[in-house]
Amino acid sequence: MAAIDNTLVAGSTAKARTRDTVGRWLTAGAVANTLMAGTYVAFSAVVMPWLGTKSDADFVTTMQDINTGIENPLFFAVFTAAMAAPAVAAWKLRKLGGGTAMKWALAALALYTTTVLTTSGINVPLNQMLAHAGSADPTKTRTDFETTWNIWNGIRAALSTIAAYASVKAVRLHRRNRV
Repeated sequence: MAAIDNTLVAGSTAKARTRDTVGRWLTAGAVANTLMAGTYVAFSAVVMPWLGTKSDADFVTTMQDINTGIENPLFFAVFTAAMAAPAVAAWKLRKLGGGTAMKWALAALALYTTTVLTTSGINVPLNQMLAHAGSADPTKTRTDFETTWNIWNGIRAALSTIAAYASVKAVRLHRRNRV
């Protein structure tokens, strides 16, 4: 009888640890997605409108500097965590029976993955074009860069904001459904 009781307690403890781990992954995903949404929104609402008031040469030079500066370990850690954390959480939620929290984590993952594809397929190539343009013809460089980059950054801002919402929703559902 004592062995059976210990087995039940051990199983309950393991399940509680798994739930706690899932909660940490969901929270990490919510924080990372919110930080990425904030980054994209800040560019759309503040940085790019401010740069839009600058001369072509100043626009190109400043944007080249920003693109160099943003490539740092902290940015890449958050950029990666916004996709990895919801994926790990959803995988672990599957072991707990899935549920609505898992669906919201998967929604966050899908939305943020779309921003990663947009970033790597559109914004990064534009950034590379800008970097390689140097300062030869700032008017042409700006024309080739600015409008397209702004449109797609706006799309990233919207998608990552919705991903942040989905991540927070997953956290709340997971916490609400604690046993």
